[in-house]
Formats: sequence, structure tokens, C-alpha cells
Amino acid sequence: MPSQALCVSAMFIDTHSHIHGPEFDADRDEVLTRARSAGVERCLAVGTDLAGSRSAIALAARRPDVYATVGVHPHEASTIDADALKTLDELAAAPRVVAYGEVGLDYYYEHSERSVQRTQFAAQIALAERHHLPLVIHTRDAWDDTFALLDEQPHHRGVFHCFTGDLAQAERALARRFFISFSGIVTFPKSQALQEVARLIDF
Repeated sequence: MPSQALCVSAMFIDTHSHIHGPEFDADRDEVLTRARSAGVERCLAVGTDLAGSRSAIALAARRPDVYATVGVHPHEASTIDADALKTLDELAAAPRVVAYGEVGLDYYYEHSERSVQRTQFAAQIALAERHHLPLVIHTRDAWDDTFALLDEQPHHRGVFHCFTGDLAQAERALARRFFISFSGIVTFPKSQALQEVARLIDF
């Protein structure tokens, strides 16, 4: 019996971009066209504040190859008030919004106070839950508090964007059924712990 070859066509997706940002105003469509030519068929425009979330939604409405997220980054947590949460609630309902984020905790830079970050991360987890959206999480030097807040709504899912933790932290994320995203940081000479995670995780 002759052998048969199965041909599978891979689709590449850029799951975390800021293509909607002002730095791409001059050549955004050209960049997306080059991405398509290189095999990247879909792109996720990730919101980090209200203006960026609106821009991501607007781009996704114009480009069928772009989808959007909404959210406020922990660096900007101090800018969130009741009106901002109401706006985020409305934005999260837009047709091409497929995830909520980039949200989380960042105790390394602390551009917003830790208590404020925790309050607003919890509020945004609740919004993601309300809209049945997965989370795009940014966490740095704040693992225990991040997992504690996630455990308050333990059925939620998502991805740890630009993961920089160690193997124990990766195992905690995976145990909660979150995905882990590696960035170019994994190639840095000083990233031995992160490289160990990449070697040992069972994909």
C-alpha cells in the first residue's frame, strides 16, 4: 500500500503586538502586509491603557487580520477610577475583543503603588470574568500576590506574557492552567533560570 503524506499548513499568530501604537502610524499597513507575506496571518493588538485599548479596537474593526485586547497595565493602575472601569467594561464588549489585558502586577518598577495595583488588577480580573475573556498577564517580582488574586477566581484562564520567572513559578502558573509566553529575554546570557524553564516545560 503506498504511503500517504499529510500536509499541514501552519498558521502563525502574533499573540502580543502594539501595532496600533503611534510609532506605527507612518507604516502600519505596510508592516502588517510584510507580516502576512512572512506567514503571520493574524495579529493581536494589546491594550495597555484606555487610549491604547480604543486604538486596538479601531484597528481590529478596520483590519480582518487583527484582533484586540483591552486593559490597563499595572504601570498605569493609578489612572483607573470608577469611570475608567465603566469604560473598560464597555470596551470589553466590542466584537473583535478576544482577551483582557495587559494587566497584572509589577513590583519591580512600582510606577503605581502596590496596593493600588492589587485593587485594580482584581477589578480587571472581574471584568474579564464578566465578559468571559482570557487574561493577558504582566507580572514582575509579584508572583505570590498575582497567584493569590487569581485564586480568588480560580476558574479563570489566560497567558503569562513575557514570562521571566523560575521553574517553581512556571509550575504554579501551569497548575492553574495558564499558558506561558517566552520572549527574547530567554536568549540573554544571564537568563539561565528562564532557560531552564524553557528546557523542562512539557509542551
